[in-house]
Amino acid sequence: MKYGKAFLIKLLRFTVNFSLFIGLVYNEPFYHVLILVLVLAPVSFLLGDLVILPALGSTAALLIDIPLIFGGLLAVHHWLGVSIGYGHFFLFTLITIAFSIEEFMYHIYVEKNLFGVDRPSLMDMINKL
Repeated sequence: MKYGKAFLIKLLRFTVNFSLFIGLVYNEPFYHVLILVLVLAPVSFLLGDLVILPALGSTAALLIDIPLIFGGLLAVHHWLGVSIGYGHFFLFTLITIAFSIEEFMYHIYVEKNLFGVDRPSLMDMINKL
């Protein structure tokens, strides 16, 4: 049940971000968003959150997620036949930065709730500054 909840959170995050950036900014059809979510969210969850995160930690998982998101966006858009220009590269970079910030916070949640790592919460980290 905990894994399902964590995966649903990831699916929701991917859907909202791709809908905002790709659907609204670039006015691509919603099925592009759905394909991106259905391809990238499970791969990111399985590889980054269930394999790399418990074995190597949050930093390594984040460093895996960054090229996975950017490369996945490029690969899926190429597969869909979208002509990719400089604007897309800029958009993919913005999406990757947004996901990196979110993944940092999401890894704290996953470590605490799935793996039982006693790590300070994000608010504790901010309060120590």
